[in-house]
Amino acid sequence: MPLYRYRAADAVGHRIRGELTALNDIDLDLRLRRMGLTLIRARAATGLDALAAWRGASRRDLIGFCFHMQQIARANAPLLEGLRDLIASSDDSRFRGLLSLIADDLEGGKLLSEALAAHPHVFDRVFVALVRAAEKSDRMESIFARLEASLKQQEEQHAEFTRLLIYPALAALAVLTAAAVLLFYLTPKLAILVHGLHLPMPATTQALITVSRFAQSLLPWLVASAALALVALIVVRERAPSLRLWLDQSVLRLPVVGTALSKHILARVFDLLALLLESGVGLLDALQACAESAGNRYIRRRLEDAAQRIAAGESVTQSLRHQNLLPPLVLRMVHTGEANGALAPALSNVTWFFARDARETVARALKLLEPGLAALLGLLLALLMLAVFLPVYQIIGELPL
Repeated sequence: MPLYRYRAADAVGHRIRGELTALNDIDLDLRLRRMGLTLIRARAATGLDALAAWRGASRRDLIGFCFHMQQIARANAPLLEGLRDLIASSDDSRFRGLLSLIADDLEGGKLLSEALAAHPHVFDRVFVALVRAAEKSDRMESIFARLEASLKQQEEQHAEFTRLLIYPALAALAVLTAAAVLLFYLTPKLAILVHGLHLPMPATTQALITVSRFAQSLLPWLVASAALALVALIVVRERAPSLRLWLDQSVLRLPVVGTALSKHILARVFDLLALLLESGVGLLDALQACAESAGNRYIRRRLEDAAQRIAAGESVTQSLRHQNLLPPLVLRMVHTGEANGALAPALSNVTWFFARDARETVARALKLLEPGLAALLGLLLALLMLAVFLPVYQIIGELPL
């Protein structure tokens, strides 16, 4: 369905802007009326608007959705009425439009899991599988509570990684800014000054001027080449699955970043797998769903291969051992849980192990990176001082006393 950008008014006359998919203007007006809004003006969205709307919902939107669904189940309220209340109270126009589509599907006779499955860019296969299990077992409240807890944990991990990266990012930005100012602004002016006074040029200043001229001459070509290479890589990556698999595997082989990323992905995957198993989803279906949510083609391929081995009769521990994803300690934890019939709690322990290890890996790397960036910034400043002040001292020395 096409996407429309609209301007509407609520019951008290407040103007609201947003985006919503609809068949046509009439369908858009009907959808807005169900949301308690009166259409004022609408137009078809452009390609960029549609691309932005495809982003769907943030993790915080999903946390709020899970909390609201949990309260609906606890109060035994009608699902459709509760969803309409959530639509009326939502501040995000994109998420409100998405919920409106889900409500229309429910009104048309679909189950909640079927309505959610129609939007895979927001509700992945794990989310839909859990909701489907809740519908079958009548455990809507508990499963949405577990989903909310899992999403909150992912949000906290993301916030923690972001907080750890703030200082290195600022330090790297300072280094790049200092280098750019040095090469493209100060050094050309320094070269004009030295040449204009016909003074002998120190080796440090000469080297700096040479590097500056070289960077200035190559900068347009480097920027254009990098942009073309990036566009070509994105296009080829989307159309060549083998290249995408190789790139994802290469990222995981990076010294520190790859290790931390691999542990972070595995922590999320095994957390979701434990949640699916506790909710009554079969092991093979749960493993396939978690593989699709990995976000890395190489890890997804390894998990799918493990699922095939389990389907062929191998144990969970043996199938995971063939994938070379888990260390021996984690494999022993999985083996113990499998042997004792407590695989889901064992996978929860694996989640804790990988989440902690990923945080420690990033923290150790940042402790080494921060002084390195500070030393690099100091080196640039020292080079600037030598290149600038040596000619100044020569000028002072040439002055008659």
